[in-house]
Amino acid sequence: MNRRHVFLLSLALISFASTPAAAQNPAEDSLWAGSAEVSAVATSGNSDTRTFGLGGELTYDPSGWSWRARAAYVETSADDLLRARSFNGLAEASRNLKDQLEVYGRGGYLRDLFAGIERRVTTEGGLAWEAIAGAPHSLQILVGGGVTREIRLVGEDLTIGTANATGRYVLTLSNTSKITEEASFVGDLNTGENWRIANEVAATATLTRLFSLKVSHKLSYLNAPVPGFKSTDTISSAALVATF
Repeated sequence: MNRRHVFLLSLALISFASTPAAAQNPAEDSLWAGSAEVSAVATSGNSDTRTFGLGGELTYDPSGWSWRARAAYVETSADDLLRARSFNGLAEASRNLKDQLEVYGRGGYLRDLFAGIERRVTTEGGLAWEAIAGAPHSLQILVGGGVTREIRLVGEDLTIGTANATGRYVLTLSNTSKITEEASFVGDLNTGENWRIANEVAATATLTRLFSLKVSHKLSYLNAPVPGFKSTDTISSAALVATF
């Protein structure tokens, strides 16, 4: 993590710690909910750099079903030249089978030039279990299987069967703040070499009825990276989030 990210996280954490409690009034009875976020960092002087990020999430929750879509975009430029960009999208549907157990299916798309991936398309299905449902903690575990098709900038492209496991944890600190973590593992059923893990931790604090401050850190590890690229990527950011 460079000094720019350290400064950004320090500033965000100070703001998080000093944020006064604010009443949030979400439309709890609405079937629709969503959020959008933006983050940006720029430097000038000896070097001109810019990192810009956008993200959003939309959920639709009719009786028995739950639909979820989310997307994130990050780009970095230096001295007016685009250095790298990434886009990550996910669409997921789940249906309740009985108390604390659901069946789910989802599809994802990734374009990550930071890691040498032209595009990755994934499909997955399985079961989701609400392991912990009592406040202030909640934990959902998803286990399933799928197929991944990955087009790489260098080296051979991949088409593999996968075994998937995901954990989603939420710690509600108060009515205006929470900590979330999502960790995932994707195993390679073909050769066993192209497995990957990802983990994202975020702290969110309410600023007003509509806006929140979100500080997050994401780590991605690919056991068999694209030739010439590193195995591990991290993104640390502070974002302003609008909830609707």
